[in-house]
Amino acid sequence: MLVRLIVRRLLFLVVVLFGLSVITFSLSHVIPGDPARLMAGPRASASAVQKIREQFGLNDPLPQQYITYVGEVLHFNFGMSFTTRRPVAQDLQRFLPATIELGLYAFVISTLIGIPLGVLSAVKRDQWPDHIARFVSISGLALPVFWLAIMAQFIFFGRLGWLPDGERLPIGVDPPRTITSLYTIDALLTGNFSLFWLALKHLAMPALVLAYGSLAVVTRMVRGGMLEVLNQDYIRTARAKGITQRGVVLGHALKNALLPTVTSIGLQIGLLLSGAFLVEIVFSWPGIGRYAVDAIQRLDYNATMATTLLIALIFVLLNLLVDILYLFLDPRISYT
Repeated sequence: MLVRLIVRRLLFLVVVLFGLSVITFSLSHVIPGDPARLMAGPRASASAVQKIREQFGLNDPLPQQYITYVGEVLHFNFGMSFTTRRPVAQDLQRFLPATIELGLYAFVISTLIGIPLGVLSAVKRDQWPDHIARFVSISGLALPVFWLAIMAQFIFFGRLGWLPDGERLPIGVDPPRTITSLYTIDALLTGNFSLFWLALKHLAMPALVLAYGSLAVVTRMVRGGMLEVLNQDYIRTARAKGITQRGVVLGHALKNALLPTVTSIGLQIGLLLSGAFLVEIVFSWPGIGRYAVDAIQRLDYNATMATTLLIALIFVLLNLLVDILYLFLDPRISYT
């Protein structure tokens, strides 16, 4: 059953990526503007612009351009970036680790704080922990992430001076020896603890800002699931048997309450990547979000389509992982 589920989802992934590539390609080519002119510069001659158009195949009919692009993608070649003049695959390899590191820390923060806060909110219903959880949930869903990022910079960098305002490392500081391309992990693996602390300080503010919206969703989902489960008959039976409150909450209620939360957490990882676009711009974080925004502004078709397909791939794979986790959390679930 598990193998059939994986195969079916992988086939669905092919359909999703194909449809998304058609939509993205069509939209990127109907936007007014000439990427060849942007690349050549405003003072370039018409012959120079024409040469660039021929170099990148921009004079070919759109169906032919799309077929050529798909053929290259099937060989894991995403073409050349009009912006950086490097292969897009090389750019993704360069910028993606920064976004993964940012999203990973944001996910850990939102999960490690959101689940306990949601449980405590349900157990202490209508008491001060519940009020705090409600405030976090409402504010996290209501406040735009870019506004939170600007306010965090204003307070923690501008006023208090506790944290740096952006970038992965200060200017002039060399990154650690590349092992995973995640600065904090590479610094630990190489034993450079001062660099680890420095990278962690630069990561703290953007990760907290990015995690806040996801934290609100996780807290709300856990609280709602716990409140529903705590009123079930088997919970009252467990309490009647003399099981402690901690045993009832952690051993019986939490596992069943996590089922809808797992879906939410899986989707939040993908939303963290989309939210990282704004956070990376505000904090000058050299990740895939900032790279994608620059590509869109410069009509960089190859880079735009590559980042879109990459994010879609991550979303579908995360949904597959969530379905697999469901089978382990609740054996009664079966996919037919």
